[in-house]
Amino acid sequence: MNIYISLDTCAQSVGSFEIFEKLKGINNPTFTLNKRSTRALMWLEPLLEIEQDNKQIAITNVENIDIENILKNPLNSKNLIDNIDNQPYLKNQHRVIFKNLGKNDPTSIEDYKKLGGFRALETVLKMESKDVIEKIKIADIRGRGGAFFPAYIKWQTVLSIQSDIKYVICNADEGDSGSFADRLIMENDPFSLIEAMIIAGITVNAKEGIVYLRSEYPNAKKILQKAIDIAYQNNYLGKNDSYEFDLYIVTGGGAYVCGEETALIESLENKRGLVRPRPPLPAISGLFNKPTLINNVLSFIDIVRLFEGSRDMHTTPLQLSGAVKRSGLFEVANDITIEELISKFADTPIDDIKAVQIGGPLGAFVPKEKFYLKLNNDELSKEGFILGHASVVAFNKNTNMKDILLNLIDFYIHESCGKCTPCRIGQVRLKEILTNLNQNTQSKLILLYDLLDTLKEASLCGLGGLTHLSVLSILKFFGNDFGIGDIQ
Repeated sequence: MNIYISLDTCAQSVGSFEIFEKLKGINNPTFTLNKRSTRALMWLEPLLEIEQDNKQIAITNVENIDIENILKNPLNSKNLIDNIDNQPYLKNQHRVIFKNLGKNDPTSIEDYKKLGGFRALETVLKMESKDVIEKIKIADIRGRGGAFFPAYIKWQTVLSIQSDIKYVICNADEGDSGSFADRLIMENDPFSLIEAMIIAGITVNAKEGIVYLRSEYPNAKKILQKAIDIAYQNNYLGKNDSYEFDLYIVTGGGAYVCGEETALIESLENKRGLVRPRPPLPAISGLFNKPTLINNVLSFIDIVRLFEGSRDMHTTPLQLSGAVKRSGLFEVANDITIEELISKFADTPIDDIKAVQIGGPLGAFVPKEKFYLKLNNDELSKEGFILGHASVVAFNKNTNMKDILLNLIDFYIHESCGKCTPCRIGQVRLKEILTNLNQNTQSKLILLYDLLDTLKEASLCGLGGLTHLSVLSILKFFGNDFGIGDIQ
């Protein structure tokens, strides 16, 4: 009997490590214990998957006290389900970016190769850089960090600049509340990210790569570093007969603004994380004034999938959390609606949900009457919303949205780097206006709209520039929670 268990951060948070240790300590030759990447179906953790007599089953929400009974007769276990690949919440997804989840030991390079790993690198090594970039252009691969900027433009710009030193940086400072897709890759499929960064280095003629990692991800750092060490041992990193590329991890200091690429570069240069005015663009003059290619984790993985031949369509990895029965990662085609995500995948009645916030703490709040919208940036932007990093946080019907917004404004105030005046002072004034908006409402609304316009037009980065999305959407759809009624 083979038993598989994930030691991903989410799984460990509900006890998977203790179960793993208990199983490891049992001297029983009838089973083999294996670490496996998570399925990212977080409501099922701790999840044991079992192979026995050519049959696959899964046992969900396992507790330590269940272990002995599971080993005696797994088919009599409580929370028993059939092969998890056949469950509708997984079967109805279309996983491309996350195709390897649940199929590998994250730090086994042999497992990675069995799943097609390094096939993309072999393909790229036979191509000219211009042809690699042309293929990315034709595939219309766009940045997954939220801006949806065409990826090929950055790659082409860095390639075209003559310089003795160039850098490739992976922006893994995943600071948006509700976002966890980057972490899932780094903890569960780290070789895909390593392969992607090697490909980027070869294509733009850079010999050094850096993963700028969020400080709150210690487990991801440990797993990714182990994978990097293995890649060096297997001659994929360092200098070999085909290329030279070194890769290392730098951990950020915890500032939200360092998710913005120029503040990230400042941090890497051992300076305070402040946003740089543009131009110059980082692709022309970035880290230490050298041409620098910066992409988000998922953007890199999208390109690996393209060159390994597994990217058969554009998909969106939706990260769902909050007031739903099933939270986790749902990678789907672009035509799924908010209602389908919540009712079909999360098994939650729509009437139980008051709103969802899409795209992180700077995203707009979408009310229930707009749940017919499809979860793609083109459709959401027509209504003034954004997809961002594709996080979706659900709020239940009893939530007071004023409390939520004031809490968010506190976050904006705390995370403002202070460089530009509109954001540094404007966020504080915003909190003052919103706190007692039901008094002298009309005059305060005039002041509030002027302030939001200033933040939008004069801030150097998205923290100030996108503040209006959350504020205006809550005031428009949930004005009653402020005691002022709906605002059109």
